[in-house]
Amino acid sequence: MVDIVNTLNAGAGIDIKSLAKNLTDSVRLPQQAALETRKSALTATISSVGKIMSVVNTFSSAITAVGNPQSFQRTPASSDPTKVRMDFVDGTTAPTFTGKVAVTRLATETSVLFRPLTSLDDDLAGTDTNRTLTLMAGDASAPGSALATIDLKLVNTLPALRDRINQIPGFEATIIKGGTEAAPLYYLGMKGKLGEENRFFVTITTTTDDVVSDASGSGFFLNGAEVVRQGNDALIEVDGVQIASTTNDFNDVLPGLTITALATTSSEVTLSSNYNIQGLSDAMVTIVSGFNLMLETIKTETTTNVDSKTRGGLSNNSAIRSLLGELRRFTTQGIAGFNDGVHTLAELGVRTNRDGSLSLDEVVFARALKQTPDIVEAVLASKKQITDTRLSIVSSTGAQPGKYQSSKSEIGQWKINNELATASAGRLTSQAGSLAEGLIIRLPADLEAAAPVGYSTTVYFSKGLIERLNEMFKSLSNSQSSIQLTSTNASKSLSDITLEQTKLDTKMKAIEDRYLKQFTQMNSIVSAGNNTQSSLKTFIDSRTAGLRG
Repeated sequence: MVDIVNTLNAGAGIDIKSLAKNLTDSVRLPQQAALETRKSALTATISSVGKIMSVVNTFSSAITAVGNPQSFQRTPASSDPTKVRMDFVDGTTAPTFTGKVAVTRLATETSVLFRPLTSLDDDLAGTDTNRTLTLMAGDASAPGSALATIDLKLVNTLPALRDRINQIPGFEATIIKGGTEAAPLYYLGMKGKLGEENRFFVTITTTTDDVVSDASGSGFFLNGAEVVRQGNDALIEVDGVQIASTTNDFNDVLPGLTITALATTSSEVTLSSNYNIQGLSDAMVTIVSGFNLMLETIKTETTTNVDSKTRGGLSNNSAIRSLLGELRRFTTQGIAGFNDGVHTLAELGVRTNRDGSLSLDEVVFARALKQTPDIVEAVLASKKQITDTRLSIVSSTGAQPGKYQSSKSEIGQWKINNELATASAGRLTSQAGSLAEGLIIRLPADLEAAAPVGYSTTVYFSKGLIERLNEMFKSLSNSQSSIQLTSTNASKSLSDITLEQTKLDTKMKAIEDRYLKQFTQMNSIVSAGNNTQSSLKTFIDSRTAGLRG
């Protein structure tokens, strides 16, 4: 005790607070350093995941900007787009097509123009207050059912009739002002839908003693006085085959294509589905540059080093090692399902460097675009095709890319790659558990019934780099993916460290308070001893002086 007191210079007073803090820090610092080390590693992990996902999202956005992989590699073209236009149907693979189209007639709607009135306030019913206007399907020579009726006693002015007709689905009415300013004439014109099947005509009837008869005489409506132009279907010829449509759009001529007639033609218009060379080039450059940036970022964030300042936040992380392996497979794995062969990036001039990055030989790629653009399409973008164009692929989700043989083995029995498939409601569905599981083929009803036993067609389905990349992006962004769980678990551990920090602070505060209390008591004891020592010394000195005297 004497040594401690002397060491602390007790006689001169003790800095109790500093002493308590210093002793507490000697206990705190090792534990605090351990927490900080863990916290720094977890923060680095979260940061690294964020950097990688940022590059993934940038790469994904760039791929999306290239366009729909089912159609970006081709562009529909027309030799005269003012007469005929061709478009790809969304959600289907852009088809290969070249053909001659002639437009014989555009689709028109039935229209009726009624005799004019000199005032908008004229009474439409005239002298007959129980007249009824009826819109009839068909035409006067072959009438169909009644489409709508209007009581002219209730709707008895031109504006009121126009508004009532516009409330009837499929019909449109307009008031046209003609004549002169001094002597205006007001015409009511109305139209229906396009096509022959939507033809209609107007009748005016009057009812007397429950007997319905044609109305004639005075007033706005005089049967037969209106001008009727009956609607017609559009007519086109595609490579000599005549096709009719109730509208000017022809959606079922060829799978994946819509042909739109814009004007009649005096000569044939050439339609074609051309290779989009620029689109294919942009896609390849995007893949190579995006892949390299992603690979470089992952390598940086997985760097192993004893120096924590240069060590990546995901060094030795198994999820990222798996991702690196998947990326490397992208550069070497062949693309099957386009034709009978397997194709790779190397055919297109893409080389894999020693560090895993990609480089593009532009000369080789340009030659591939010129000589085998179909293979460039197959490698970059998914392709689906059937040798019998009467069929089409509805879905291939989950199916393994490859070549499939669809056949009719018996009456009412269909197979895909010699495995039973279900033909129902115009669809041929592959068997669960087979390699083709997820493949659904649209099977026309007439073909389903009429195809002879032994009928067969080949289905090709390839999954290109863009679709595979998109699947990878989607997988990485999933909250349950390995990389996302790595970040989630690190965030949870950080929260746990915050709790540990709170507990450590509470514990250290208690220790410091205990030290402070103990040293305060000790200081009081030492001070009391010093006072006693001083009094005793004074007494002894005084006594000694008295004895000497």
